[in-house]
Amino acid sequence: MADDPNTSPKSGALVTVIDSPHAPFIFYENAPALGFTNGLVNVTLSANRTYIADGVVVNEQVVVAHLRGNVQAALSLRKAIDDALLLAVPQVRARQADACPPPGRPKATEWG
Repeated sequence: MADDPNTSPKSGALVTVIDSPHAPFIFYENAPALGFTNGLVNVTLSANRTYIADGVVVNEQVVVAHLRGNVQAALSLRKAIDDALLLAVPQVRARQADACPPPGRPKATEWG
């Protein structure tokens, strides 16, 4: 019998991930469709494609990925996206400060 009867993972336990050189990078611009079926969260991702057909420029959304996962996987993905968006906040604020700095204040890129 274990000394510690609490067998649940410690808070903040990390999952070891083995990198695969063949894992795709998925670029997307939109998540136009989603659902929940048979216990799986599903999200469809799309990106804009531009091409010329018969001398006319055509822009259209093309599906680039279908995400499927259980609720725990979806929660993990949501946390990762939320955390990544938090990392972007200082950059967005710096760009906003550069676009319209208060009078007499240098742009963020000039602070050195």
